[in-house]
Amino acid sequence: MSDASATAPAGPATDSDYPSPLVAWAVVAVLFVAYIFSFIDRMIIGLLVEPLKADLGLTDTQVSLLQGFAFAIFYTVIGLPLGRVIDRTARMRVVAVGVALWSLMTASCGLAGQYWQLFLARMGVGVGEATLSPAAYSVISDSFPRRRLGLAMGVYGLGSAVGAGLAFLIGAVVIELVTSAGSITLPLFGELRAWQATFVIVGLPGLLIAGLFMLLPEPARRDAPDTRTEVPLSQVWSFMRGRAGSILGLSFAVAMVNLAVFAAVSWLPVFLIRVHGFGLSQAGHFAGGALILGGLIGLIGGGWLSDRFNKGSPAGRLKFCGITGTIGTVFAVVFPLAGHPALTGFAFVVFFASAAVPIGAGASALQQLTPNRMRATVSAVYLFIVNLIGLGAGPTVTAFVGDTFFPFDEGIRFAIAIVSPLSFAVATGLFFMSSGYAARALSD
Repeated sequence: MSDASATAPAGPATDSDYPSPLVAWAVVAVLFVAYIFSFIDRMIIGLLVEPLKADLGLTDTQVSLLQGFAFAIFYTVIGLPLGRVIDRTARMRVVAVGVALWSLMTASCGLAGQYWQLFLARMGVGVGEATLSPAAYSVISDSFPRRRLGLAMGVYGLGSAVGAGLAFLIGAVVIELVTSAGSITLPLFGELRAWQATFVIVGLPGLLIAGLFMLLPEPARRDAPDTRTEVPLSQVWSFMRGRAGSILGLSFAVAMVNLAVFAAVSWLPVFLIRVHGFGLSQAGHFAGGALILGGLIGLIGGGWLSDRFNKGSPAGRLKFCGITGTIGTVFAVVFPLAGHPALTGFAFVVFFASAAVPIGAGASALQQLTPNRMRATVSAVYLFIVNLIGLGAGPTVTAFVGDTFFPFDEGIRFAIAIVSPLSFAVATGLFFMSSGYAARALSD
């Protein structure tokens, strides 16, 4: 597929056209906190697998659908029309509504008494969270010059690792407290079991974050000749077809990285419990710490390096993702098969750090390849592909492989050792391919 026929984005704004660094980083800070809360609410269920199975009589595959498909089905589909809304309206208000919605739906998971109720609540969490990243990518791109975009995107993306880590850490603390008391009584909610209380406690604070977005100013759109002009959807599709090799190649590459990550992370506490004999709270602390450390290395270090690799060009960023993907593929095999928890932890940190790099570097390349007034729509398509494949399929593919071919407690380690490395290897090849297309696209 040729990229040569695409319409080039408008020329970049000068540094003086952007907000002051203080204002720009303040916006990133609030988006970062929101992303932390989104991943806490998204990933907390990974620590609650065993209690959910015991209380609701579920299989690993049923739980995997709650982890991935129930969340992803509306997260991906609703993201496309939301991208158009974000490209045409005040982005901060859209995000405020989304944060409030996903927070309330997370809390409502704690009221579920049957599988179908929990499934519907998880769908609602996905609807709310679909607002955040398309708006965040657009806002950050309007707040930083391109030579600093990788680090800014990396800091925002770090919220995913910190949020996933805190989901396990906070969840472990709540479960310890509730388990020791037998149950917990909350105002308006009454007496709750440990897993129910965990959903409520991590969900409700997000309402405060929604209020912050109502106070933030709406950044001016950059690199757009007329910010009042709405780009027709047909023009967006035409642009994407012209740049299919770079934009779609990048999208499917990150999707396969996400599949590798969610195939492992969704089952990490269960893996630690079944394979290494950890208790539930110990597994939460171990998994949470490893996720945060790996995320810091991959997103901050990787974002900084991607700004300097080939002068921060889109092609350079994608090539850098391919290099780190090679490393990640190797350690995706090592960590589930390691015999000692210390080696498992080290190998997982390297694996997750490698997988975290494309969160910032890939998103930065996408913004550089896309004109301003198309960014949220193109980002929504990107996130549709990334999350439908990665988040939607990752947890379930691992559960299916484990239930089908390794139906015993330690079988989860072999399922992860098959799914994650294969997915990462495919992603690596796609990154190198899309890097070549991106270099040709911007040279024409």
